[in-house]
Amino acid sequence: MLRLAITFALWIVVGCGRSVELPEEVYLCDHTTSAHCDEQSVRREARAFLKAPLPGSRFTVLSVACTSDQVETLYEIFVPTWGGGVARKRRAWLEAEEEHLESLHLRRQERCSGIIGSIWRASRLLQESKRPTKVLIINSDLREVSAELGCNFEKAIPSPDVFLARIKEKNLLPDLRGVTVILYGVHDEVSPDSRRWTSQQAAALRAAWAEAFRAMGVTGVEFRNAAPWESPESGNVTLGGPR
Repeated sequence: MLRLAITFALWIVVGCGRSVELPEEVYLCDHTTSAHCDEQSVRREARAFLKAPLPGSRFTVLSVACTSDQVETLYEIFVPTWGGGVARKRRAWLEAEEEHLESLHLRRQERCSGIIGSIWRASRLLQESKRPTKVLIINSDLREVSAELGCNFEKAIPSPDVFLARIKEKNLLPDLRGVTVILYGVHDEVSPDSRRWTSQQAAALRAAWAEAFRAMGVTGVEFRNAAPWESPESGNVTLGGPR
């Protein structure tokens, strides 16, 4: 529903005087041992984008890596301007994109997860874009396991103040002002590095990340899964401005 709302809300003039706005979408895929992003997840999100592709819009898939300098572009869709013969060209282009998607294979799962560094990379891409509508979709359990940041959420989750201080110390605070943030993949399951995940750990993770998102300039997070941030009744969480 959000993608359709973005599609119909915009202000760039294209054919017949109709106004649309070009989205820049980044999908951050956490393909680590405790997270659930995989090839099917990427294909599903890419196909959702391809349902209403606006010429000039872009969809980029980035990996969650161990460190910020290891983040890679896993997949990218740039919607061309077709000119004459739009229907035929569009159909051929969609068929080619579908073939590319089917051939997508992610690397083996890592046992480290530099989520903050990966969000920082994604924010750089989004803020450098001239497209007016910016969306960051994060598919991650948010269990930061990063030597770069000195955190291992599987073993000990720092307090919100300590977590934010480490992010700032490493100059890895993302700028997400004006960016719509969608999150899914947060879970309370055990993992290879955390054989027991308690309600206290889940609450500590939420508190640390809520503080971090506020500092990034995020005023609200939309959840897509059945395990939202604060309560089973709400899929959206208001964070407020940075403190």
